[in-house]
Amino acid sequence: MTDPVYEHVLWRLRLHGFATPPFALLWVKLLTDGLEALPPEAGRRRLGLCASLVRQALAYNPYDPFLHKLLGQMAAHGRPSPRFSAWHAAVGKALSGAAESSLPEAEGMLQEAGSDPAAVLGLADPGQPPLVRFLALTRLWEMGEADLLLPAAEAFTAAGPGALAGPLLAFAALGAGEPDLAARLAERGAGGLFSHAFQARLAQAAGDRDALRAHLVRALAFEPAQPWAVYGLHVSRVPAPDPMLVQRYQVEVAFYTFNKLDVTLETLESLLASDIGPAGVTLLNNGSTAFSPEDLAAGVARVAQGRPVRLVQLPSNVGAPAARNWLRSLPGVAEADFLAFLDDDVLLPRDWLAHYLQDLSQDLSAVVVGPKGVNPGRPRTIQYVWRFFGETGEHRIRFTPNAPMLPDFGQYDCRRPCLSVMGCCHLFNLRLWERLGVPDFDVRFTPSQVDDLEHDIQVWKAGGHVLYDGRVEVVHRQDAGKAGPMSAAAWGHVWGNHMKLEAKFGGKELADLDAASRGADDTHWRMLVAGLVDILPPESRDIFTPAE
Repeated sequence: MTDPVYEHVLWRLRLHGFATPPFALLWVKLLTDGLEALPPEAGRRRLGLCASLVRQALAYNPYDPFLHKLLGQMAAHGRPSPRFSAWHAAVGKALSGAAESSLPEAEGMLQEAGSDPAAVLGLADPGQPPLVRFLALTRLWEMGEADLLLPAAEAFTAAGPGALAGPLLAFAALGAGEPDLAARLAERGAGGLFSHAFQARLAQAAGDRDALRAHLVRALAFEPAQPWAVYGLHVSRVPAPDPMLVQRYQVEVAFYTFNKLDVTLETLESLLASDIGPAGVTLLNNGSTAFSPEDLAAGVARVAQGRPVRLVQLPSNVGAPAARNWLRSLPGVAEADFLAFLDDDVLLPRDWLAHYLQDLSQDLSAVVVGPKGVNPGRPRTIQYVWRFFGETGEHRIRFTPNAPMLPDFGQYDCRRPCLSVMGCCHLFNLRLWERLGVPDFDVRFTPSQVDDLEHDIQVWKAGGHVLYDGRVEVVHRQDAGKAGPMSAAAWGHVWGNHMKLEAKFGGKELADLDAASRGADDTHWRMLVAGLVDILPPESRDIFTPAE
């Protein structure tokens, strides 16, 4: 018999990628509420998952004394792997005699430090307990303060209890473009879960699929309830996209700009440096007032260096939805097989288009595919991944977070269906768009905000799919981690457009759309778990296979 609470927690685990301590404790509470009323086997299964979630959280933060205590209380449920037991024993030895701090105390100190990087750095001082130092370093990571973070991380992990955090903090160094420091940090500690994850990331970057699979299997042998590693195994078996895909189809790439001359030209330069084959490129000047049409035309000619770029100059700003609709309707664009819309402030990986074309040619129900969006700066941090409905009702919509967990160690590098993807670089199957009758972008969301999200909802409403491909990492420069706060007027516009979005859909319709998008995601997950039966550890198969 299916346990809805158990399945809900597994879905949340897949959504967030990993059980960090706050999520693990929340999910443990969900799993243990009403436990006494369950059949014995269902209760044992829930408690086994609880123990697995706590072990996962402890692997992330080995300095929290409450997690150690909670794991001790769960010793009778979900026997840990020998690898975890060996690591946990080494952790206990490393923490012996170290100064302790409770999580509420440590978080209170971080709250007092606020958004001042220097104040946060002060909490990473050697005089502070390891828990406080660790949380301060992860906060600097979240803030994108590489120049402060990396020296402090190397000092913290050099010896003693701090070395336990070396493999996790290695990902911050890697995201800051410091591979040598990352390698040093990864070698420290007790060789736990993040040691395997780090080696998997290196193998993926090197294109070594055999090594990638081996390290992911070791990560699952350490702790089996890790969806990110299962997704990674699936990706390791997906062939690299054929570079000739960009020659095989008629593709158009279109973007629009308003008052961003230099950034727009850098986006164009990044686009033309990527592998787009003979794809057509169109840029729409959306009534910019900060520079003249002649300035933009000269800049485009300088960057394009003879490559054809169609430039459309509008006398006034028609907003993002109308600009996209205008671009799609242009002769030459409307006849294409695929159309990519970009924002005017992105930096693209070289092979983005081949990955997208592979996705849309393999999933014949997919209308659009989008990327893993990251913030600029050092270290790179997650800005946007997949989104789903978090809560729906009668003209009520709450979405799941755009960035479920900030530290990125490879848990978002997968492919999966979802409700919506980031609109800064997405590719549409135009023929399927037309065949399903998906509407244009809604101009009522002018000038911008939620227009692309609403359009993805319309894709599902028409019977199509939306795909996320985390193999494509796009730097989106607009919402950098250090950007200033939005004005009250800007927030008013965002919430106003959200209210318009809610007014478009009734409760039954939203519930159906939620069921469709989650159902496609669930089907994809079951398919990939079944396809990995020959390589998944038995403990992982037991956790992720629905009970009969």
